[in-house]
Amino acid sequence: MNPSVHAVADAGSSTLEARLNGRGKSVPVQGVRADWARLPGHTVEVWLLGEHVATGVVDQAADDDSVLWLAGAGADTRRLFDKGTGYQIWV
Repeated sequence: MNPSVHAVADAGSSTLEARLNGRGKSVPVQGVRADWARLPGHTVEVWLLGEHVATGVVDQAADDDSVLWLAGAGADTRRLFDKGTGYQIWV
């Protein structure tokens, strides 16, 4: 890693701000995401209790980040996952 790069995670945001030679640049965070409403169109992994459940493209998500739907693919149908059950979404 270049020593002139200083990464600062913003706990209230889903982005990581990397400062390169005094210039700010925002890049997406790769990892667990709490902001489900911002994920439609993204390919994600769904995990529950440390077990991989599914991988797919987010079709839709509730504005309050409580649930999201993965689009159906092939023989798989559209699937609903809710945060209250403990599902985690990784990008």
